Amino acid sequence: MKVLGAGLIGGSLLAGGCVSSRPAPEEPPPASPSAGRSSKSDDAAHAVGFSSLTFKDAARNRTLKTVVWYPAPRGTPMEANLASPIFVPFIAAKDAPFSGAQERWPLVVLSHGNGGSAINLSWFGVHLAAHGFIVVSVDHPGNAYGDTSPEGYVRAWERPQDFTALLDGFLKDSVWGPRVDPRRIGAAGHSMGGYTALALAGARLNLAPLAGLCTSPETRGHPGCDELREVDYGRIDMKVARASYKDSRVRAAFAMAPGLAGTYEARDVADVDVPVALVLAKGDELMPHERNGLHLAKLLPQAKSVVLDDAAHFTFLPECAPLGFKVAAMLCQDATPGTRAASQARTRHEAVMFFRQALGVQR
Repeated sequence: MKVLGAGLIGGSLLAGGCVSSRPAPEEPPPASPSAGRSSKSDDAAHAVGFSSLTFKDAARNRTLKTVVWYPAPRGTPMEANLASPIFVPFIAAKDAPFSGAQERWPLVVLSHGNGGSAINLSWFGVHLAAHGFIVVSVDHPGNAYGDTSPEGYVRAWERPQDFTALLDGFLKDSVWGPRVDPRRIGAAGHSMGGYTALALAGARLNLAPLAGLCTSPETRGHPGCDELREVDYGRIDMKVARASYKDSRVRAAFAMAPGLAGTYEARDVADVDVPVALVLAKGDELMPHERNGLHLAKLLPQAKSVVLDDAAHFTFLPECAPLGFKVAAMLCQDATPGTRAASQARTRHEAVMFFRQALGVQR
């Protein structure tokens, strides 16, 4: 069953050196509705605005619908915004004025998981915007809520190209382009969005294990193949799938429970030469931690890797409203019940610290 804002992946292969830790005590879990609220102990300097934009990638005939979160002037009235009835609202001001505190701002592109949506990463985007980043997320065509297909699920290499096209348009836009510091661009994402962030940093997609699992008579019944067993992999050019879609404008990558973590070979990450942070869920029910997150971390020994002991795969979706627990229980599941807010607080804290250091951003 598809549910609003699911962000579901195509299975354990498509979902995603380590410091194991529980959520940081210096940032206590915020009270619900919490998405976008900053802890009193942090140094958020801005109110947050958000807007919707659409760009056209004519070369690939793809329409890129985006959400942008950005710093707004202090004191801007913000309100609860409902992205989905199964999740708690996020707090921001629709189409608010842009902060005049500085001329140019660092930018983070943010990618959702398979079958998900840009707006349901507001819990993350709002926080970065409050700390001085412009954040732009896109609904990936063919792989977003309300627009999915088996082919869309498997054609993950289209995702980083969406952001390359988006950056082309965003940086040339008369309103947004002059506000971005083009020397300070990072990428972030959850699940297959985590793969997307890593791909922009130079990682390559390895579909061979997925094709083998989901077409073999012995294993095609694997629950991870629900969306993928009917794909005609013979029509996929594996060289195109495994090509590099690195974007040199992206100077850092932050991946949360990154997709395809267990399929990477050393050659698939050999071109990653920018700072990387991995936030991994020890209780990931879709990608067993030892064979996926830890495997990828070993291939990226220079990456900063943090393991959230209490997190599961969908911990990186918004906190659930009561309806969510009733109709989409899987999306509301955490390895330790009741810890999503704290795990997300730790993740947000890590993201701000990482991007500040990796992109050379002053407070």
